[in-house]
Amino acid sequence: MTSSYIEQIEQSIFSAIASAQLPPALAEPVTYALTSGGKRLRPLITVLAAQASGASVESAIPVATAIEILHNFTLVHDDIMDRSPLRRGKQTVYTRWDEATAILAGDTMMGIAYNILSSAYTAPVCQSIVQEFSSAFVEVCIGQAEDLAFRTKPDVTMEEYLGMISRKTARLFATAAVCGGIVAHASAAVLDAFRQFGTSLGIAFQVQDDMLDLFGEPEFGKQRGQDLREGKKTFPVLAATAAVGKEFNGVLRHYLDGQPLTDEVQIEQMAQLCTQCGVIEKARTLTDQHLDRAIAALTDALSPSPARQELIAIANRTRNRRL
Repeated sequence: MTSSYIEQIEQSIFSAIASAQLPPALAEPVTYALTSGGKRLRPLITVLAAQASGASVESAIPVATAIEILHNFTLVHDDIMDRSPLRRGKQTVYTRWDEATAILAGDTMMGIAYNILSSAYTAPVCQSIVQEFSSAFVEVCIGQAEDLAFRTKPDVTMEEYLGMISRKTARLFATAAVCGGIVAHASAAVLDAFRQFGTSLGIAFQVQDDMLDLFGEPEFGKQRGQDLREGKKTFPVLAATAAVGKEFNGVLRHYLDGQPLTDEVQIEQMAQLCTQCGVIEKARTLTDQHLDRAIAALTDALSPSPARQELIAIANRTRNRRL
């Protein structure tokens, strides 16, 4: 079922790019950014949320496409800010072309996304979607700004971190689900359930990403400890800091003082410290709590259906992204 939905989303992305009639200087980086891999998880959530609350798959494909374009826009610009050379095992847009081209490509992608929304839906539905879409856009930017600011802030708390990832990562998961409900004219209670589902799923997803960066199996195109090489305040670092209190020194002390890790020796030292502090177990407990909350939101608000079951399956697959 879901493979067919992803195929429709892919076709819709290609159609949106073609309809924009871009010159090659923009068409090439935009196409590259939107076809360089990715699980299409967020647009799939949109389609399933719409279907679970009574709408057709076809009615949800346009907004699902716009959600995926918004997501990839954020990645194009994030890679510039993070100076990331690779994304999904391929050169990032700004390294393959240049920063100016990447900025323009990202801006163009946002224009395409909004054009999809304005041309696919009636005025009342479009207004609701655009309001949700635009609010998410701003909140993701706020989360990214916080992520950047935290790199030079020595005393970031776990509460601040969770607030940041709820904006930078989880908000787009929530918006993906809510927009599916909007297409279906779902009740306020169902929209609230979708927002809870997406928020909890997104928080769990980001905590796991942070852990996989330090502890996961090597992935093609991804360097171990890339987040720590960039100086980010990630879940394992903050959980270890909370566990040892003020009695920390060595690699953790230097890191919190604003010195990113630069080699495998330092990264291994950080990994060993985090392991000693029980960070893996803490991450599993936290992600399980959020995923249980996500599933409960759906089962409380929606009647059983294949689409609801697929959404629950997404949460459970996230649960199984173990180290």
